[in-house]
Amino acid sequence: MILEKIRQVYPQLTKSQRRLADFIATSYQEAAFMTASRLARTLDLNEATVIRFAQRLGYPGYPELVQDVQDVVQKELGTREAPETEVQDPFIARLYVEIDHLQRATSHISPAVAQQIVTMIQDAQRVFVLGQGIAAPLAQMFSLLLRQQGIRSEHPPADALGLALALSDVDSQSLVIGVSLESESHEVANALSYADRQGAGTLALADTPISPCAQAARVALTCVAGEASPSCVAMMALVMDTLVQSLQTREPEKAERRSHHLDEARRAILFGQDGMKRSGDT
Repeated sequence: MILEKIRQVYPQLTKSQRRLADFIATSYQEAAFMTASRLARTLDLNEATVIRFAQRLGYPGYPELVQDVQDVVQKELGTREAPETEVQDPFIARLYVEIDHLQRATSHISPAVAQQIVTMIQDAQRVFVLGQGIAAPLAQMFSLLLRQQGIRSEHPPADALGLALALSDVDSQSLVIGVSLESESHEVANALSYADRQGAGTLALADTPISPCAQAARVALTCVAGEASPSCVAMMALVMDTLVQSLQTREPEKAERRSHHLDEARRAILFGQDGMKRSGDT
């Protein structure tokens, strides 16, 4: 997929090539119908730069690149379902818009990458989930969901000291996950790079393949909705929940035992040693 190719080569691109990469990553629906000359005029570049960019991504020329972009758009269109009747209520109408964004974003997720991520989480001895800004509560939620599955997961403070304390002894048995949304965090990206140098697995859950976190991680799953949308938050939460459910389906008996133990512990904490409500309790 072209968006993954852009993520992989982005650090090595020239300034002009990065402008092309940024435009395609964020406006691929528009780029899908542009000739090389029109794309060059739009970004105030020369056509030769566009052609060299296509070749830098591994394509023989621009026609092959734009065909891949068109395939992305066509795949999106194949997932869209309009409501049977026109919706009048603004709230319900907005829900349909968000569902449409979620469907489009889902079409960009590679099943192979998703399964690779599940394996990375399953095999890790320790998992650190990092996020700043709007991504922080999502990172905290994901870490909690992983802990519910019996995975040793932490959500450290995402300031420089908190990240340093958490990652000071990461190794090849560790997995560091960076969650990146609108408010990009260079500290989290730097933490991913540091963890990678220490031999840890690194994963980014991001809203664009050109974010610093996606660039810093060895593996990235990007939730691209095609345009700026609050669906980035909804899609990220959906991806996290789906990853956890995938972990459950791989080891259903272990998941069931874990759920039983959690329930026992919860009842004991709520109601005392016998796990039962005492007379007079409300």
